[in-house]
Amino acid sequence: MKRHFSEQGSLPFYTVNVVQFSGLIFWQSSFCLFNMEYLFPSFKFTKHLEDTEQLAGKEVTLSCEVNKYGASAQWFHGDKQITNSTKVTMVQKSRRFDLRINNVQESDEGFYRIKLQRYGEVVESTAKVAVQEKIVISRYFQDVRVNGGQEVILKCEVNREDVTAEWKKGDQLLTTGRNVVMEQRGREFILKIKQAHSSDTGLYTCLVKSGREEVKCSAEVAVQEFDKEWRILNFSIQNRNKLEAELIQFKPKLEPLRILLYGPVGSGKSSFINSIDVLFNGQMNTASLADSAGTGYSFTKKYKTHRIEVKGRSKVLPFVFNDVMGLEDKKQDNKPEGVAPEDIISALKGHIPDDYMFRPSAPLTEEQKSYNSDPSPTDKVHCLVCVLPADKITFMTDDVFSKMKQIRETASDMGIPQVTMVTRVDVACPVVGSNLGKIYYSIKIKEKMQECSNRLGVPMNCIFPVKNYHEETKLVLEVDVLILDALFHIVNFANNYAAKHMGI
Repeated sequence: MKRHFSEQGSLPFYTVNVVQFSGLIFWQSSFCLFNMEYLFPSFKFTKHLEDTEQLAGKEVTLSCEVNKYGASAQWFHGDKQITNSTKVTMVQKSRRFDLRINNVQESDEGFYRIKLQRYGEVVESTAKVAVQEKIVISRYFQDVRVNGGQEVILKCEVNREDVTAEWKKGDQLLTTGRNVVMEQRGREFILKIKQAHSSDTGLYTCLVKSGREEVKCSAEVAVQEFDKEWRILNFSIQNRNKLEAELIQFKPKLEPLRILLYGPVGSGKSSFINSIDVLFNGQMNTASLADSAGTGYSFTKKYKTHRIEVKGRSKVLPFVFNDVMGLEDKKQDNKPEGVAPEDIISALKGHIPDDYMFRPSAPLTEEQKSYNSDPSPTDKVHCLVCVLPADKITFMTDDVFSKMKQIRETASDMGIPQVTMVTRVDVACPVVGSNLGKIYYSIKIKEKMQECSNRLGVPMNCIFPVKNYHEETKLVLEVDVLILDALFHIVNFANNYAAKHMGI
């Protein structure tokens, strides 16, 4: 057998010729080639470094492995060579090389490279290390104490956006509903309780998560109401029937007493008249049609007198109600909208006839044929009632309040008693919405009444919160008592004024 070494290109090969003798015959076998790369492989990686992402404060380990023993290693962070320290440890086990970075921080981010040398052969591998900050709450929400009906807002903020959150009250997971809204704005998490109820009192927690990492923020929410009624009102059926009987049997000094209702659009003027009619008739009706569509425009267009019939009796109550077009803001072109204050002032003096059509830009004047120049005592107004919606008082414009102030000042000069009715109390305060009998325990309602007093100049004892009949199909005791109590005071104010100022 003969062996011959040769090269083909840059790769070394062995050529082997085999000659055999068998008897008198010689023969030669075919040759075969052996790749030297197979017999003597080059120095290379069997496992490269891999990109790694880790949370700040954790340990990062970069590992690689080669196919031959005896290599020496150098590690680099960027262009800077790494040496062993309390921060970084370089470990070699057989053909494996590890770099361990303890308590990794943002400054440890970047590209890491290992350079391995063995008998003149050099190989390198590179990997990227990314450090992710731990979730940290950068802004906590604090304990909150509010009155029933007020809005509660809890906000917390974290240092990352790749997170989600869930909210809990105690151990109960919260979900978005009509009164509860949860939202995320980037790194900020917000919980809103639109109208807080005493049942919303408790410990609230925002649990922020990313993978297996989580942090939380907690605070107490306390919703307070008065421990006892700040105004005494008996909601018994006996008191309801007593008030009703007294109003039916009322004998005024002047009959009928005239009560004028005014206020902004949608405040519930017509609905209040409807509610009185329902109360004394024992069934739902639309004697004074009211706007239930919430269009923002006044439903009442004419000046009309409303008389209330008593169920089962052939008589009407000895007092009447007049409703007027609602007060509105001026348009952008400064064009008047809603009833003109001059028309309400004319109504106070008895100059406005029944069925008069209101014209915002052209109030009634003495020159007009329909002007009542010689009003009788019963044509004049004996009590002026301002109707304001509790849930919208804060948002009413100065323009509307300016008009009401003009009307009030004239009524005051005339000595006409003035009462304010605060409607939509069930909407303004959820405590009251769920239990109308708690109305005089509600801090929210008292605050709304105080706001009316401050902006209109009406004393608190002349302000009455009521709920009009709207969704109900049957009479409700608490609704009746509130309306009857307010009406009892209005009628007595009107009667006292009539006796004193009408020459009776």
